[in-house]
Amino acid sequence: MRPDITFIKGQGQSKRVGAGQDYISGLILYTASLPSGFTTTANIKQMFSIVDAENAGIKSDYSDGTKAAGIYLITTAGTTGDVITLQVTEPRGVIITLGSYAKLSTDSTVSLVGDGLTAAINAGTKVHGYTALNTAGSVAITSRAGLGIFLNSGTPLSATLSAGATMAGTITQFTGGAASKQAVWHYHIAEYFRGNPNSSLYVGFFPVPSPYTFAEITAMQTFAAGTIRQVGIFKDSSAYAPGDLTAIDGVIKTMNDARHKPLSALYAADMKAVTDITTVADLTTLTANKASSIIGQDGAALGNYLFLITGKSITQLGIALGMLSLSAVSEDFGEPAKFNLSNGTENDIPGFANGQLLSDPALSDSALDAINDKRHIFGQQYVGYAGTFFNDNHTAITIASDYAYINDNRVIDKAIRGVYSALIPYLKSKLLKNADGTLADTTIAFLEAQAIQPLYQMARDQDLGEVSEGDVYIDPTQNVSLTSTLVVNILLNENGIARNISIPISFK
Repeated sequence: MRPDITFIKGQGQSKRVGAGQDYISGLILYTASLPSGFTTTANIKQMFSIVDAENAGIKSDYSDGTKAAGIYLITTAGTTGDVITLQVTEPRGVIITLGSYAKLSTDSTVSLVGDGLTAAINAGTKVHGYTALNTAGSVAITSRAGLGIFLNSGTPLSATLSAGATMAGTITQFTGGAASKQAVWHYHIAEYFRGNPNSSLYVGFFPVPSPYTFAEITAMQTFAAGTIRQVGIFKDSSAYAPGDLTAIDGVIKTMNDARHKPLSALYAADMKAVTDITTVADLTTLTANKASSIIGQDGAALGNYLFLITGKSITQLGIALGMLSLSAVSEDFGEPAKFNLSNGTENDIPGFANGQLLSDPALSDSALDAINDKRHIFGQQYVGYAGTFFNDNHTAITIASDYAYINDNRVIDKAIRGVYSALIPYLKSKLLKNADGTLADTTIAFLEAQAIQPLYQMARDQDLGEVSEGDVYIDPTQNVSLTSTLVVNILLNENGIARNISIPISFK
């Protein structure tokens, strides 16, 4: 084994019962079709704004989707003055009138009626975005961009005839619509930079794996030279699986933390098929403290719209990653005073990634408490206080762990990075001894002074509580000549988080 410095994370020092580069983030996306600015050999790019994403071909214009197509077949030309009106019901019950046409006396065939109806639809294209093409009375209608799969099901296309009309026709409902993936990617990147405008985001596109091993985390971190502090993983190609959190945690601990590139991960996956969000997995049974589960979703704005047109969970991954990037390592990004997920529109109505709203009568306060206690992250609101805020910053591990929250992990990771940088110059250095074989006081004092400097800086940044000299201790009696290993003991004085406030109140 090569000479190295290793850290052994202790348990029990947090006193819990039962930004430098802190803002640098990564976003892992899976696809078989890359945006124009990416290639299979250049699949990761660093971005500093949503404009960088757009310049790299990640657009919000739905141009990579497929428009749905339907048909209205005119079977009887009808009587002069008969009026036909075609309408489409879009997401959230919005009804769009495509056009109306009144039969002329010269419309002697169904084809001529079709020409008139087609012209009426195309005259409104600039308003509603739909187009039509007539072939012998068969009016083929192409939807506007941005509707994805929504029109593929149900009976969104309807025809209304004027009273007493003898005109007749049949409807073939829309089919063939495919959702834009770029619009979803654009959404998450835009939400990230809304959460932290002054930030850096590495965006990586990878082939859809089978099975998911999440080796992409290491690829991203290696590309970023180990600077990524938090990574978002958007697994939209298959269903949410609790085992993914364990796999992510394993990759981080084995391939990144152990190689001096520690980071935390936010995981989001497709939960569309989950009919009852209260059945979500209990993550307290896991030991995946480097991974967190994002199951919240916008309930009425763009995030919800994308959910409807893709038929897949969108989640709050982008804004969660942005808020985490914005927060100090010692902060809970659910703090209402600092981290409002809503801009007055997006996430103003919180929901879950299966489409259920938190206001759903089926979701009682106790049900929401139970989901929280299963250690998932989602947006919520407080009575009498405007905004939407994350319920907490849980990790996928029991609450009794010293690493039960993202801030716990980010604090210790920052300390590890700092102490590593401080001591790496002295790896393989000579250690002077006293006559009795113990380490010399000067040697100990020097190394302890080097190791404690990053902790003092963290205390100044309020990422740690007060640091005392005894927080870094080197035992002078250890036999380094025998083991070739110098043990440096470090205790971190972590600040507390007021996750609950208890207020005894009574009359005098």
